[in-house]
Amino acid sequence: MPPARPEQPAQSERPEHPAALARLWRTAGPSKLGRRPELDTERVVRAAVELADRDGLDAVVMAKLARQLDVTTMALYRHVGSKDELLVLMQDLAVGEPPTIEAPTNPTTDFRGGLRRWATALREAYEAHPWLAAMTVGAPPLGPYSLAWMNLALAQLRATTLDWPEKLAIAGLLGSYVRQSARLAIDFAGTGADTPQAEAEYARSLAQLVDPATYPEVAELLAAGVLGTSQPDSTGQPDGTGQPDSAGQPDGVEDEFGYGLTVILRGITP
Repeated sequence: MPPARPEQPAQSERPEHPAALARLWRTAGPSKLGRRPELDTERVVRAAVELADRDGLDAVVMAKLARQLDVTTMALYRHVGSKDELLVLMQDLAVGEPPTIEAPTNPTTDFRGGLRRWATALREAYEAHPWLAAMTVGAPPLGPYSLAWMNLALAQLRATTLDWPEKLAIAGLLGSYVRQSARLAIDFAGTGADTPQAEAEYARSLAQLVDPATYPEVAELLAAGVLGTSQPDSTGQPDGTGQPDSAGQPDGVEDEFGYGLTVILRGITP
């Protein structure tokens, strides 16, 4: 069930918003074009998300969406202004409501754990809707769900002495990291480059090509045997402090995403 949206004032009391913004926040009043009672913006957007989940983002074309809803293509434009607007609506709906994470009271360490949970949950949203990572980001967060995610990230930094520009930059950095890591995972999975066999073949290819005199660091990397082998898991719990465990790995790191997240969180000084 989707979260309840804020209670809306009576139609006569609603402030005037641009039509696209009103549809994004579902504050638009009934259509004056005589819409079919069973069709509204919410149903159109949910159908588009289902279509993208099933067939990919390229499959979301207005004619195909209209057939899925058993309406005419023109009927869709009573509820979404354009294909670009539909994509914005889809993006906000698909990212969904963020998890509940209490705002920390300890400014030195607690915020890292909250931000880690925030980033992990956002990564799960991208995994649930792989097409999200492929979408072009053309504007700051504006929809109710997107703003809820931003609000939650900022709340984790409430007890710190960071100023607002710093908090906003941290939220943006983490969001960008999550999105890019999800995009790379999807791209690698599509080509098979994420398998141990592919990584081993990559290491063998580099070993044949790399001249230590030209690429000394890469040569040392190959000699260390890091590529083409499974990396040891950490046994620590992911509190985000980045302190090394007995294996020399930051605590709680089980994969490249977790390790990168730890590096980012370690760099935040409250």
